[in-house]
Amino acid sequence: MIGYVLVMILMGFVASYASICLKRATDNRIRPIEILQSGWLWAGGFLYVGASLLNIFLLKHLPYSVVVPLGALTYVWTMFLSHWLLHERITKSKVLGITVILIGVVLLALSSAS
Repeated sequence: MIGYVLVMILMGFVASYASICLKRATDNRIRPIEILQSGWLWAGGFLYVGASLLNIFLLKHLPYSVVVPLGALTYVWTMFLSHWLLHERITKSKVLGITVILIGVVLLALSSAS
C-alpha cells in the first residue's frame, strides 16, 4: 500500500508541475503560434500525459473512491510550486483551504485502511 501512496504523491507532483509549465508557456506570449512553439507547452503536455498514466495505474489497483479524492493532493503541490517557481503569495485563505484538503485526505486514507 505504501508504494501506491508514493505513486499517488508522484502523480500529484507531476500534474502540478505540468500546470506550472503551461502557465510559463503563456508568459509574455500573445499569439497562439508563439504558445504552440513554446517548449513549456510541450513539457506541460508531456507531464500531463505522464500524470494521467500514473492515475490509470492507480485506478487499476485501488478503488476509484480512494484515487480520485486523494488526487486533491495536487492542490497542495501546486500552492508550493507556484510560490517557489512563480513567486505567488501564500495567503491565509490558501493555507486554510490546503488544511481542509489535507484533513479530508487523512480521513479518507484512515477510512479506506479499515
